Amino acid sequence: MSLFLGLSLVWSIHQGLHESQAFTIVIAVAGITLALWAILHDRYSRIAHQQKEEALSRFHAATESCLNAFCLLDAVRDSEGRIVDFRVQYVNANAQDQIGLSQVQIVGKNFSEALPRLLTKRMFEVFCEVAETGIPRTEMYEVPAEAHIRPSWIRYQVIRLGDGLAVTSSDISETKSAQQRYEQLVTFTDSVIQHAPFSIIATDTRGIITAMNQAAEKLTGYSRTELVGNVSITVLYDERELTARAEPAHDYADDIEQIGFEILTAGASAGTVDEKEWTLICRDGSRIPTSVAMRAVSSESGEINGYVSIAIDITDRRQMLQYVTHLATHDQLTGLVGRALLRDKTVEAVERARRYGTKVALFVVDLDQFKRINDSLGHSSGDQILIEAATRLRRAVRSTDVVARVGGDEFVVVMTDITSLADVELCASNLVAKLSPEIKIDEYLVNVTASVGVCVYPDFASDAKHLLKRADSAMYAAKERGRNQHQVFTEDMLKETADRLTMEHALRHALANKELSLHYQPQLSLTTGLVTGMEALLRWKHPKLGSVSPAQFIPLAEETGLIISIGEWAFMTACHEGKTLQDTLGSDLTVSVNLSPRQLQQRNLVEVIEHALASSGLAARNLEIEITENMLMVNTDNNLSKLQRIRELGVRISIDDFGTGFSSFSYLLQYQVDRLKIDKSFVKQAGTDPNAAAVVRTIIAMSHGLSIRVVAEGVETDEQLRFLMRRKCDEAQGNYIAGPVPFSEFANTAGSCNGLSILQSI
Repeated sequence: MSLFLGLSLVWSIHQGLHESQAFTIVIAVAGITLALWAILHDRYSRIAHQQKEEALSRFHAATESCLNAFCLLDAVRDSEGRIVDFRVQYVNANAQDQIGLSQVQIVGKNFSEALPRLLTKRMFEVFCEVAETGIPRTEMYEVPAEAHIRPSWIRYQVIRLGDGLAVTSSDISETKSAQQRYEQLVTFTDSVIQHAPFSIIATDTRGIITAMNQAAEKLTGYSRTELVGNVSITVLYDERELTARAEPAHDYADDIEQIGFEILTAGASAGTVDEKEWTLICRDGSRIPTSVAMRAVSSESGEINGYVSIAIDITDRRQMLQYVTHLATHDQLTGLVGRALLRDKTVEAVERARRYGTKVALFVVDLDQFKRINDSLGHSSGDQILIEAATRLRRAVRSTDVVARVGGDEFVVVMTDITSLADVELCASNLVAKLSPEIKIDEYLVNVTASVGVCVYPDFASDAKHLLKRADSAMYAAKERGRNQHQVFTEDMLKETADRLTMEHALRHALANKELSLHYQPQLSLTTGLVTGMEALLRWKHPKLGSVSPAQFIPLAEETGLIISIGEWAFMTACHEGKTLQDTLGSDLTVSVNLSPRQLQQRNLVEVIEHALASSGLAARNLEIEITENMLMVNTDNNLSKLQRIRELGVRISIDDFGTGFSSFSYLLQYQVDRLKIDKSFVKQAGTDPNAAAVVRTIIAMSHGLSIRVVAEGVETDEQLRFLMRRKCDEAQGNYIAGPVPFSEFANTAGSCNGLSILQSI
């Protein structure tokens, strides 16, 4: 240290200062330099060593290996959009160690709840300011003793991330203590400055460089002989960046070097350590993002004698922050824009179109039958399909258009500067065409088509929210009309959407208002002529809408999830009414209840059925669950387990509409089916179409070979009934025998339905 004092005195005397005055300056410069080094070193020294690993693992590796504490916070807003707190979403190990709490005690809780003594009014104000303005802040904070946090001083940097914050903090307690000690020291060695791991450059009051260390030479590419005493420090900075931060009153006809230097040292001249991010221009013309701390060097009288600049390359830190931001705003599988960023970009596109009088077209793209493909080939293959679909969508649009993945197999494309609806139709057709070619997945060639819905601003939507919602409605219309096509939202769909919302609202109150009922259609034995069972069919009569077709309200109940509560009511009602009819008719009737795909995924389905049986007194063998064969293809393992549990109760399993789906007899063995129901379309054509007749014969023969009973649906004529009897079909139902009737009429209908006379008459 004494060596540095001697060298520094010589340097200062060479500058024309008195020895005692120079001595003071050297002490100040050295103290400031090492203090700034200690402050900045802990913050930036580890960033350069972080490795770029894959997706989420790189993020965790970066944060967990960082010596600083790091956390992610989400803003908690009240009903008026004001920030009232911040919720902790992630903390690294150093953050847990620093505050003395585990992740379980912190993550998912509000900051004020988890760390009430740490969140001061000042800190909360800083957090709110960054969240609202997006301007990063770096603050030093003295931890109150009662907060029970290990460090006594911390420095935290706050950066906005979505509607939240990324907060990095480090323990600077020792740095603060060291700063006080170093201010009392009188000597330093020249090696402390020369071997510092960051750039140090000293200037005079005019900005002329007077000294620089080895790290400064390495960072800038200039040697000391080229810069010291020859040029202003402003030669290292971007002139446009300097002028952009200047006050409007500056007259650039003056010396730009002097004005630029005044901008660089504005904070330091006011007596503070001015720390900002600047772009450094190197000797070879390359540009490096740096964090620069500028401090004025003053004499004992307070007169500024020069300035010291300490700069650190923050390229790696910026890349890490950009990567974290990308993770938060983009889909990790495809790299496309995510849902949150899509919303912002759609709002921006609409505002721009409103300002310039143009149109915005929003396309919702949904892959057809993707779930079936995903379940059949596996999720890895499904991911490959999604990646390929994303690639094709990118290639199908302009570079200025937005392509996003909003979840599952659904994508959104936002196109700006659209001038006519004809352009929209052309773009939609192009998207459908680009997605239709086969995709090679391992050894398979998979054909994946897409349904595309389009809505145009301002023609059919007044804002971004309705633009997306109506494009989604148009996409569902495209699916209903056969898939592999596009549909543009029109005025007619506005009425359809309104009618759908009206029906959905009414359906939500149908149970409470006792508007739902069950009708029962008899099932006739073709050997004895007796009514052996009945199928429960759901009916809805609304006071204003009238009798609503099941084809309308059941798919709506499926989509909205109302089918769960309606299904539970149907099981309970069918069991109670079935038991009552058994007692009334003195017959061992079976009641069949249809089960929808959504109900099959219901976690407590077995318990619901068990409760309905116990409450009604109906024997389990007299309840039959009807499912479609297509339902067996989805989530097979889970379905098998659930159906096995239902059969363990003694309940029978029936396959409805057999022949219209996959028609795989292997599933009949796997699921231990009791009955098959031949679809009415085959029954209707069996008398005139040899192929349909062959299908019916095959189903009956193979079912009997597996000891499975067969029921034919939709019998409308005596000719159809004769055909079924000749083929040894076990049972039949249809309007020729009896139509569906309310519970109160079933006893009379079953009594008047003389099955034996019907059979004898044919």
